[in-house]
Amino acid sequence: MTDVTPTASGPSTPTPAPLFAPFTPGTVHHPLATPPGPVRPPADEVRVRYPTRLNAMALQPGAIAGDNNLIYDAGEVVLSVARYHHVHVRPRDPGAGLALDPGVRRPDLVEHAALIMCAALGVAPDLAIGVESDPLPVHAGFGSSSSLIAAVAAAVNHLYGCPVDRADLLPYLTGNHGEEHGGKPGLLTPVQCIGGSAASGLYPGGVQVVAGRGTVVLSVPVPEHLSLVIGVPRSLEERPTDELMAAEVAHFDRFRATGERWSPTIAFRMLHEAMPAALRGDLAPLGSLVFDYRFRMGSIENCSFSHPGLTELAGEVESLWHEKAATVLALSSVGPAFFALTDEPARCAERFAELDMDVIHARPHNGTYEETGSAR
Repeated sequence: MTDVTPTASGPSTPTPAPLFAPFTPGTVHHPLATPPGPVRPPADEVRVRYPTRLNAMALQPGAIAGDNNLIYDAGEVVLSVARYHHVHVRPRDPGAGLALDPGVRRPDLVEHAALIMCAALGVAPDLAIGVESDPLPVHAGFGSSSSLIAAVAAAVNHLYGCPVDRADLLPYLTGNHGEEHGGKPGLLTPVQCIGGSAASGLYPGGVQVVAGRGTVVLSVPVPEHLSLVIGVPRSLEERPTDELMAAEVAHFDRFRATGERWSPTIAFRMLHEAMPAALRGDLAPLGSLVFDYRFRMGSIENCSFSHPGLTELAGEVESLWHEKAATVLALSSVGPAFFALTDEPARCAERFAELDMDVIHARPHNGTYEETGSAR
């Protein structure tokens, strides 16, 4: 185990800082809004698996275009994916501190999640934590960072009997999100977090609509006959968070313009067409809205900073929609991964492969995070 015990002062509180200023793991920017329920003595151990997600669209893209002190009311549509973070947490002796298994691949994020969750619970971070994650590319649109933080936080909360309700935990995680800085080891960079990654494990349903302040307003299952096919450009090169954030900041004016022009249309179609149909089991109107947002309202052009040639690649991917091969076809988050929710997975996979993309097949995850073993 690697000892990462914080100083006696505990999580720090930041002072006003420059745009997207880095911070230390465990920093609580926004305390839990509602006090937790009764905190039970910890279980002997908890093991959970937590799904990842694909981000189909934002509801108000202009709301992510700025340093809003980690509060982003952009809203989003997410699909929960059966690719998991497997988290094992057990208590240590009082005063022993936090220890991470040597195999943990992203220790700064795991440390951050554990410390802010313990701060919310009012308990000392005397924990041993191990994490194994199903393989997914980093910074490709899968929400691997935010879902990892959510997975560890949920496991710690579960260890103590889930005293923090999911409706309170979700905005707490979004308001305290960060990712590895890249240029400054040991520090995290604030990154816009809307709530979809945490929601995918805290709320049931393979499709979720998350509105402002991390509020889940729709959660419905994905029909069994549909599966996910994901295409990731083979030429993808992993870039550090600080570099990607700088590139995104340069495109903020585009995000704002899209939001100003299209957010009323998005809201109307979501409320009066997509959500009512989804509640009846019909995802077609939602798929139509997602397609228009990505391919007709400027979203892909806004996200072109994430990968060279992204706009041109989207033009080639678009044929799957016109051929009616996908119920939902989208770039995930800012990309560069594209995905199709489809009943023709072989056809979509073939098209992605033709476009020099690595293909990932996955099932939607229609449940919440799952306890896979524990003992009291």
